[in-house]
Amino acid sequence: MSGNHNSTINHNKEVLTKDLNLIQHRNSTIFENGEYFVLSPSVQNKNNWFDLRKVNLDKKPNDKKGILLIRLLNDFILVDLNKIMSELCDNEPYETTNSGIHWKFQIRTNESNKQYIFNTKSKEKIYVDRIDKKQILTAIKEP
Repeated sequence: MSGNHNSTINHNKEVLTKDLNLIQHRNSTIFENGEYFVLSPSVQNKNNWFDLRKVNLDKKPNDKKGILLIRLLNDFILVDLNKIMSELCDNEPYETTNSGIHWKFQIRTNESNKQYIFNTKSKEKIYVDRIDKKQILTAIKEP
């Protein structure tokens, strides 16, 4: 693995592991504690794309709150994982040997400067807000 790949996957990871006391599953995008199941892709590319793998989505326990926490450059996007699964993960995923069944997304900005997560295949989208570290800590630590 190149140094660039490592810096991308580790970008702002300390917010998850140190500040939020989440435990990372191996070298995956899955982080957990007693209350939360967090999928946290790091988006550090010029096209703002990321994917979600079905194998990771299937690991969410029913008794934990599911969160998608995108680490986008120096900010974050926080979305309820059930919302993503119900509104953007359709019945037409991609399937490849390396990634298995997965959905591809892009974070885009419209003419009004509002950001949204865009399913690159179905073209469905949901609007989101970029937030900072302080807002993440408040949102996730509050019951």
